[in-house]
Amino acid sequence: MRFQLEHSSTSVHRIGKLIATSIGHEVTLDTPGCFLYTRYGSVPFLAPDVYETIRSIPSFALIPMFYIAERKMVLKKFNKGIRQFCGLGTRATFVCQTDPVDTPLLSAADKSSVPVWATGGRIQLSIENYAECISVAHPHAYQAPTDNETSLPSAKTSGRKRCGNSVLRTKTYLELLSAYRERNVELSKIPVFLSPGGGNDPEWRLTAVEETDFSIASGIVLDGFFHSGHEESTDGQIADKNNSSLFSLLLAVCKKLPPDLPRFLTGVWQPPDIVLATKCGVDVFDGSLPYRLTRSALAWIYPGWDACNTSDTNNATRVCAHRPYIAFPFDDSAADSTAVLYTTPIQSGCTCFACQRHTQGYISHLHIAGEMLGPMLLMIHNSHLYYRFFEDLRLAARTNRLDEFFRFVEPLRFPRELLAVDKTNESKSASVSSLNGTT
Repeated sequence: MRFQLEHSSTSVHRIGKLIATSIGHEVTLDTPGCFLYTRYGSVPFLAPDVYETIRSIPSFALIPMFYIAERKMVLKKFNKGIRQFCGLGTRATFVCQTDPVDTPLLSAADKSSVPVWATGGRIQLSIENYAECISVAHPHAYQAPTDNETSLPSAKTSGRKRCGNSVLRTKTYLELLSAYRERNVELSKIPVFLSPGGGNDPEWRLTAVEETDFSIASGIVLDGFFHSGHEESTDGQIADKNNSSLFSLLLAVCKKLPPDLPRFLTGVWQPPDIVLATKCGVDVFDGSLPYRLTRSALAWIYPGWDACNTSDTNNATRVCAHRPYIAFPFDDSAADSTAVLYTTPIQSGCTCFACQRHTQGYISHLHIAGEMLGPMLLMIHNSHLYYRFFEDLRLAARTNRLDEFFRFVEPLRFPRELLAVDKTNESKSASVSSLNGTT
């Protein structure tokens, strides 16, 4: 796996391409972009023959470590790698330590092991076990073990001592991993993305970056940033309490990182925050938003940057702010407009399969009846618009119009109280706490 930086503007944001070779084919991911988020080895709610039809679907798949740790012996016997085990076709695979959707409820990292949170609870992996999981999965790249649990829902703040321990532990993990890589030829051939610790403490974060040896790295993972999210005021407006400090820290960190390595940021999924992170110099995101929306029975309404009069930013903002999402199923108050609902797609003009073939009323009926087709159609629609959003983001980055694009998507913040509800009963941690600490 390699990163090709095509353009880096004076305003820090970057345009590039992540490149890997998968079963003899070269696959690429344009950046800024996102991974294909997978859960339990596949795209949530969708079979491969369905998700392969989605326009602009990423060619790099994100696989959480918990899925591999639960199936290590099976993968070892299978002996063909995680890509073929999951039926991901020619996609490149990237293994991350923590599922970006499921925030740990407590900190369990110690001096010689890291926790991964699986379906049955916590699995404590020593660095040797972590390396074994990577060896049997044989992904195209993976995240080095890190202490990224510096701020959790149970602790609203993270102290300097905790952030300092994160740096020291992560440094120890990397030393142990390097020793295993020297002894294991196959493991040493798999590209590794390093993840400096430090939590939300600026001094420790920058210290971690300065003390990390990036000579063995093929990329960088930026995680463990504390962010309590957006709280709503009494008039329903979003109050961004920690945004300025988070992105100021992110910008300072990115300026210290080697420019030739791709930066992958986890836990940031609100569209405006993705734009802000791109302005800071982030290249890749976790791609979890379509799943988050679908799990909560929300359909994204995104007209597209080119669908609005972008020369009139205020007009474009009004178009997006008018109706950023639809919540399913409809309540009884929608009964008077039944005829309209059963002739109207989720979003007029959308070219996804769900909007071309089905109506809002039918999708509402599917959710009321508990039919699996309901989440499937929403996942198709939300994924289609999400990847269209990244196309617009890349266009804005190439034309140096990120500020204008940010004003366009700024109204597109999804209410946390809606996203905290799992209407599919699919999630292994369907609680409000699963969203605390992410944006």
